[in-house]
Amino acid sequence: MELVGIEAVSRGAKKAILCDKSKQAIKIIEKNIEKTHMKEKIEWHHSSFEELLNTNWKEKPDIIFIDPPYQTDFAYKAIKIILEKGLTKEDSLIVIETDQAKRVKEQLERIEIEIMDERKYGRANLIFLGKKRKG
Repeated sequence: MELVGIEAVSRGAKKAILCDKSKQAIKIIEKNIEKTHMKEKIEWHHSSFEELLNTNWKEKPDIIFIDPPYQTDFAYKAIKIILEKGLTKEDSLIVIETDQAKRVKEQLERIEIEIMDERKYGRANLIFLGKKRKG
């Protein structure tokens, strides 16, 4: 996940917010940020996604990229928190990376989110989501 955020900043994004619970992952993130000289544009948290979304989330981003371990329900849980707390703009885009698109889409049917597009790249599926439009 951190590579997507760092790449986005390197291509003009104003800011990236990264989160990982693993100490080893945070060390890699810090090294990559140092190498790319993007420290002023990247905020990173050594925490769970729940902690980030429930306590440290201060902005409504244009794009949220969720790349959880594939065998978990973390994407579903994260989107539920994001929607319940109103952490997006009306036109924010949420992207989930998974290798279990069918399972994830079945979970998403239980919440107020619209699947706008889906792409497959090798083993990975990207599911693009937006708020459900009324009417």
